[in-house]
Amino acid sequence: MNGDGTGYTKKWQAAPPEPFGERQPAEGEIHVWSAALDLPQDRVGELERFLAAGELERAKRFLVRSARDRYTVARAVLRNLLSRYVSAAPADLRFHYTKYGKPELAHPATSIRFNVSHSHGLAVYAVTAGVPVGIDVEYLHRRATMDRLKIAHRVFSDREYNELASMPHYRRDEAFLACWTRKEAFVKAIGQGLSCPLDQFDVSVDPNDPPELRATHWDPLETDRWSMASVDPGPDYIGALAVPTRNVKITRWQWNHDQASGN
Repeated sequence: MNGDGTGYTKKWQAAPPEPFGERQPAEGEIHVWSAALDLPQDRVGELERFLAAGELERAKRFLVRSARDRYTVARAVLRNLLSRYVSAAPADLRFHYTKYGKPELAHPATSIRFNVSHSHGLAVYAVTAGVPVGIDVEYLHRRATMDRLKIAHRVFSDREYNELASMPHYRRDEAFLACWTRKEAFVKAIGQGLSCPLDQFDVSVDPNDPPELRATHWDPLETDRWSMASVDPGPDYIGALAVPTRNVKITRWQWNHDQASGN
């Protein structure tokens, strides 16, 4: 258990071979998956068969080949992964998007909820049954195009900015990304994304502290029902997830591309 009452397996496990239709996440359980997105070109081509026409069209709009391939792999993994929970073929899944752009399964009808994030050749997926969830991951070594303290001053809460500014310079980049992923996970879980002002709630900033929703400016009781947890799929990444329930259990798996349908 961490400080917010969240339990999780610290080790990423190999993906179980059997379908998940009979073992969907229980109440209070979150399944978290990680998947490598950089594959040989022939493997990327094989995965295209899982994508819908609209997804294939979107892939074509990427001007950079690596970005196009990563998008293709990420969508193929999402379809294969969710198909295990709903016992449907990956290509038969249909999605719709909320007015804030959050994807949900439209077909087949299911209680499964999910969220996705990707950064620098890696994707993470969170899956629950009936409970909204948000997840975010960032590559630790990505070069900042702007001074991150200036960004924090513009978008973080006053408390978060002051805590970040008080840290030694060598700690600020990781702390900024820790705070950013925790805030992103929360706004994705509530379904509003960046349309929710990031300065209207506080999360823990120090990457050595457990992820935690500390305050919301609209309801002082909101923090009582939320859990956050770290999602760190490797030494080069930092991430977090958020879910509006307490005492959750988190299990982590690594996706095996050989388990895609038909392989």
